[in-house]
Amino acid sequence: MTGFSQYREKPVISFVSRGFDFGNIKEETGKVTHDFVFTNTGKAPLVIQQVTASCGCTTPSWTKQPIAPRAKGKITVTYSATGRPETFTKTITVNNNSTESIVQLSIHGTVIAQPLSQAQAFPIAFGKVKLKSTIIPLGEMHKGEKKVMSIPVLNTSDSSITLSIGNLPKHITASVQPKTLSPGQKGSIQFSCNTSLINEWGFRSDKVVLVGNNDVASSKNNVLTITGFISEDFSKLTPAQKVATPVAALLTKQVSLGKIKCGETVKGKFEIRNTGKSPLIIRKIFSDCNCITAQLPQQGIAVGQTATISFSVRTGTSIGQKIENVNLMTNSPATTDLQLPVSWETIR
Repeated sequence: MTGFSQYREKPVISFVSRGFDFGNIKEETGKVTHDFVFTNTGKAPLVIQQVTASCGCTTPSWTKQPIAPRAKGKITVTYSATGRPETFTKTITVNNNSTESIVQLSIHGTVIAQPLSQAQAFPIAFGKVKLKSTIIPLGEMHKGEKKVMSIPVLNTSDSSITLSIGNLPKHITASVQPKTLSPGQKGSIQFSCNTSLINEWGFRSDKVVLVGNNDVASSKNNVLTITGFISEDFSKLTPAQKVATPVAALLTKQVSLGKIKCGETVKGKFEIRNTGKSPLIIRKIFSDCNCITAQLPQQGIAVGQTATISFSVRTGTSIGQKIENVNLMTNSPATTDLQLPVSWETIR
């Protein structure tokens, strides 16, 4: 009875609403604010001790003085929409001395992106032709897949410009729509990549040239780079097929080459074993550092067999400790990507 009596004498925090929907907000609006109004419906003064938000984009402020019984207070929440064109949900945690010591509030809404200026939309200039970017990232592409991507283009000159794409490799096609841009007209360049025609795995980069008015000589510096990562599609395998796939196991966990003099080349090796149920094929061996080179095994690795792979490291002029990874891509769904750390110390 004593405990129940003490509970009845505590403050009680009662909100009109614990959630608020800002709806659609234009990014250029900047900051938007909402007041969460509450009443102390208890029988003792209510104190808001601390209010925190789940994100730095949300700033709370609150009534600092004690709120007497039947009096009102508020939690003011400000959300910054600038640079955040997206749908959002944020939580605000209210610590207080009431019967409900921790209260969670929420705000949500959608920020509509601010229209870009011409300079923002087309920051790259090839003479009077402007583009959004010189990089066309196709992302991950499964072998056999065709991937298509377009980039916008703008003619800022006082005369018409006919555009075409030169230096195209066999696996990439391109089209400009429209082929001739009138003064001030926008268009698009569409690139299509047929990975069936690429005898390579992993990251790939191709450079093409944007040619204006068939003038190849003056357009030679108008280089566009098309990038992508070619991988194997395991999504269509049945459970039975997955069980029968190879599994790659690195028996060597890391390689330490010790001290190497500047400009010297040192060889290393590591072992990899096929613990699966079909032949293991190493699709690609590469390193983020071009100081490491390795040779692909000429044949696959049979079930239960181990292969030794050799590589070489050529040091540069930079002195000190270094760690780089040798990366492997395989035909194993369970172990598609493997990394082997290689360390050494470059000395004079």
